[in-house]
Amino acid sequence: MDKTYYAEKALYIGATGIICAFCFFAPTLFTFKSSLIKQSGTVENLKTDYIQVESSRGSKSIKSELKFTLNSTQSIYVLMKNIEQSRFNERFEDLEKQLRNSERATVWIKESQKEEYKPTVFQIADSSGKIIYDFEEAKNHSRFGFLVSFALGIFTIGIWLRHKYWKKPAHNNP
Repeated sequence: MDKTYYAEKALYIGATGIICAFCFFAPTLFTFKSSLIKQSGTVENLKTDYIQVESSRGSKSIKSELKFTLNSTQSIYVLMKNIEQSRFNERFEDLEKQLRNSERATVWIKESQKEEYKPTVFQIADSSGKIIYDFEEAKNHSRFGFLVSFALGIFTIGIWLRHKYWKKPAHNNP
């Protein structure tokens, strides 16, 4: 067993974990309400989809997507969640029902994404102004991913550092 080989692989895994944490999860996690803008309009093309996805190793799971548009924008708003083997996402079905009953909605997105086709949704309010999808709920999805990726990165870089710089104590042979 070549420890140097595995230590170098740990460095690559660690760097990748930290890069993923900051590229994929941090932009959502470290977004503040002050950087969001509202977009309001009549809810159109509202639906919840269930899509079977397969990993590269062959395991299958189901991804649920709540999609809708507002008549005042060109964007499509998508909430997405992997629901493992469940065939039903109660939270998205409830949101769909509330949006259908409300007919109008307000969506909060980053100002920098206002021209994007699929901006990240941070909050949704119905026509009466009641928040039905909260800012913290949106950030919770990124919190777990960030923590796992960052912790994996730190741990595996720690393995590489320990291998590279840790000196074994000298043995006293009589």
